[in-house]
Amino acid sequence: MRIDFSRGLQQTKKFAARRPRALALTFAAALTPLLVGCLSEPIARNGAAPVAAPVAAAQLEVTPSSISFAAAVVGVQNSQTLKLSNTGGTALTVTGIIATGAGLSINGFSGSTLLNPGTNATFGVQLTPKVSGDFSGSVAILSKSSALDTTLPVTGEVASAKLAISVGPSSLNFGTIGAGTSKAQSVTLTNTGNTEVTVSSISLSGKGFSMTGSSVPIKLASAQDATVEVQFSPAETGTSSGTLTVDSNASDPSVVVKLSGAETEENAEQHYVGLTWDASKSAGITGYNVYRGGAEKGPFSRLNALLIGGFNFKDDSVSGGATYYYVTTAVNSEGEESQYSNWAKAIVP
Repeated sequence: MRIDFSRGLQQTKKFAARRPRALALTFAAALTPLLVGCLSEPIARNGAAPVAAPVAAAQLEVTPSSISFAAAVVGVQNSQTLKLSNTGGTALTVTGIIATGAGLSINGFSGSTLLNPGTNATFGVQLTPKVSGDFSGSVAILSKSSALDTTLPVTGEVASAKLAISVGPSSLNFGTIGAGTSKAQSVTLTNTGNTEVTVSSISLSGKGFSMTGSSVPIKLASAQDATVEVQFSPAETGTSSGTLTVDSNASDPSVVVKLSGAETEENAEQHYVGLTWDASKSAGITGYNVYRGGAEKGPFSRLNALLIGGFNFKDDSVSGGATYYYVTTAVNSEGEESQYSNWAKAIVP
């Protein structure tokens, strides 16, 4: 704002020249300037500066508060995730994560980790047990402020390593087939132990027998299985016998499956078992598998190489005078297979 007093001063000078002794100036009111758009902090009555709101201190939150390895195995690495979060208002620095206990270690910690307010970091707590039995250890989290340091307990139940494999069925009988034809059956390898098993070799002997399926070496985790298809294509009339041998690092390092079959003229009489079943009531079923075994509880071996789209199957790889047990499973569009159905018994005359 600009105020021009020039004219007023001139008038005053003229007036003063005419009456030099009668000049008097009176200010009736003081000029108060108008301030627009200005905002200031309130000032304390005693003149002190305003006090800022206190900032929340750093706060370390550890998740989980304890760690348990409930089903550990000697020599097998187990891992769980440890999460550190800063839920306070100022930064904190984690200076150490120390694991105490035989076979216990920390993965992912580089020596110092800065956690700003509202941030977190994750690390791995790994246990590779040395001995079986109850495990007890701890993990200590250290920071630049000792008030934030914390320790969480680590426990576990450790079992001795069990290397075991099941190969089933124990024998394959392809029955009698016509000249120029072939039949296939499957052998299932299952890790029945609690630690990884490695199948180093699978060998086959006997005229007319061949094998397809998984290539060695095969690593099977606990409860995992693999399937090998054995095919019988006889080259001459008469009976044939052979073996399938599975070598691994399991407690039983070499398992043998006996193979047998025979060839006859194409128009000769053959035995077979005809199977039918009801459709599964589950949604998304794309087909069925048929399994055969020599006992009610198996082990069972799959007979079909491809999924069966219908509700019947003819097993003509049977032998006269033998008894067989059959079960079926349903497979959905995701490749998930159901449990075995109830078994059906067949006695071949």
